[in-house]
Amino acid sequence: MKGFKALTYIFKTYMKRHYLQFFTALVFLSIASLFYALEVYMIKFIFDDLLNPFPEKTGNSTFVTFVQKYTGNLFQNIDKEKLFILIPIVLIIIFLLKGVFNYFGKYLLDKVGLEGITDLRDALYDRLIKQGNDFFSFYPTGSLISRLLNDVERIKTAVSEKLTEVATAFLSLIALIGSAFYQDYKLTLISMVTIPLVVIPIAQFSKNLRKVSRKSQEELANLADQIKETLEGVSIVQMFSMENKEIERFKKANKKLLKVNLKATKVMALTTPLMEFIGAFAVAGILYYGHFKISSNSITLGAFSAFLATLYAMYVPIKKLSQANNIVQQAVSAAERSVELLESDIQVKEKENAMTLPPFSKSIKFENVSFAYNRGEKVLDGINLEIKKGVKVALVGPSGGGKSTLVSLIPRLFDPTEGKILIDEIDIRDVTLKSLRRQIGMVTQDTILFNLSAKDNISYGEEGATFEQIKDASEKAKADVFISSMPEGYDTLLGESGSNLSGGQRQRIAIARALLKNPPILILDEATSSLDSESEFAVSEAIKELMKGRTTIVIAHRLATVVNSDITLVIDNGKIVETGKHSELIKKSGLYAQLCEKEFKIAKEALILEK
Repeated sequence: MKGFKALTYIFKTYMKRHYLQFFTALVFLSIASLFYALEVYMIKFIFDDLLNPFPEKTGNSTFVTFVQKYTGNLFQNIDKEKLFILIPIVLIIIFLLKGVFNYFGKYLLDKVGLEGITDLRDALYDRLIKQGNDFFSFYPTGSLISRLLNDVERIKTAVSEKLTEVATAFLSLIALIGSAFYQDYKLTLISMVTIPLVVIPIAQFSKNLRKVSRKSQEELANLADQIKETLEGVSIVQMFSMENKEIERFKKANKKLLKVNLKATKVMALTTPLMEFIGAFAVAGILYYGHFKISSNSITLGAFSAFLATLYAMYVPIKKLSQANNIVQQAVSAAERSVELLESDIQVKEKENAMTLPPFSKSIKFENVSFAYNRGEKVLDGINLEIKKGVKVALVGPSGGGKSTLVSLIPRLFDPTEGKILIDEIDIRDVTLKSLRRQIGMVTQDTILFNLSAKDNISYGEEGATFEQIKDASEKAKADVFISSMPEGYDTLLGESGSNLSGGQRQRIAIARALLKNPPILILDEATSSLDSESEFAVSEAIKELMKGRTTIVIAHRLATVVNSDITLVIDNGKIVETGKHSELIKKSGLYAQLCEKEFKIAKEALILEK
């Protein structure tokens, strides 16, 4: 969805439940605009009734005549002294009423915009959080953060802050134009000759600004990607003394963003001078026309002054509309990027009438399963596999062979591009995601923790867990000792990604989380890889207890961890190339035997180095 269609779609979709407030705000602002036009028109009466040194030339009070035209003979026999009281009082009332209607109109319109943008940001986050893992391999994290924050902020500026400004300016302009036609329709038509001269270049500026704005948002997203990447790997940057190199890389990206932003600034800066220059011709012509009208007594000084003030007052809303147009063009490109995310298809979908998966009782089957990221080269190719309940399966093979992808298909973090996966003869695409994932526990080598307390991290997803259950799981994972020693015990915040803990401690928290979930299917992706030698044995014993009576799939890089598995699958280039127990595979002298020999050699060399 391109251009204004994207912004209009967002406005209609996320403002629709606020339509009543929206139209009420427009009514209030319309009334305020009428009072504004009347406020400007009052200049006529100030000049002709209060400041006119020759009242005899204008005859009766123009103010009284104006009022009587709409109220009948309500005001009669009002002399100039009374007008000096009446006209200022009327002005005060006009200002007061204009201010009251402006306040409520602007507040309601701002409220509509802010609530709509909040709904939009919620919808974007909802769409992102439900995407499959393959989606995140296509969109860098920094780019998504930029879209969720920076792009939405630009839209917010347009539909909240600038929406109010645009509505106020537009309604004021309509009221002033109506007032100008009421005063002198011929002169108004003459003054409007310059409008096409303003509109045509502004339309071209808008087109250019939209392109530049999209480029600016893309460069900002690239910068966000670079910042995230560098800060996450700051220890590597420092270890390799690459600080200056990264600073230069950042400066280069930042300078690209500056160049794009300067282009946008140049376009926006041209708008106002152009309008003022063209408007000057209109004013010069009107002054020339007014001179002859006043000289010939065809128009009073007050009437001409009021007309001139009305035209000049139009300049303010026109200028605001022009400036708002620049912001709106930036918001249009941001809206395009937001709609792109909103329309992105969720690959891992739950069927409308999905059933609840019954408790796991028989087996997990892979039937001719293949998978390719973004429909590219196959990572898994024609996998046929059955894992019986209670069996411990080890997956081994060269790095990048497809082991992690295979286990990620079971909880539907991805969906196969071909084939299907069955649990107890039920296609996992036919069941609810919650009931499927409730029966699967996963501990990965990349431990994911949140900036929550130790208690909340362990009970993540298990909101009804008691403290006793949390503590019991922690004790089994050998995490209770170090958690209890922290300043606030189980209520201690662990920091972003568990930054307040060591690698081994983070892993034990993750294991405690899996223990608390107590799932019938367990996936371990080198779960003890980050543990120090002192705690590795203890945690391995806890995992052995956890695996009892469960169907366990272990991804192993160290072959010593799979010797006692019921079956070992050797995966290479997306295919199962060998199957059997450790002793059987060693005798085959195939890939598994080569991997064992290589690991034995590495262990032997390490032992020699220790000596």
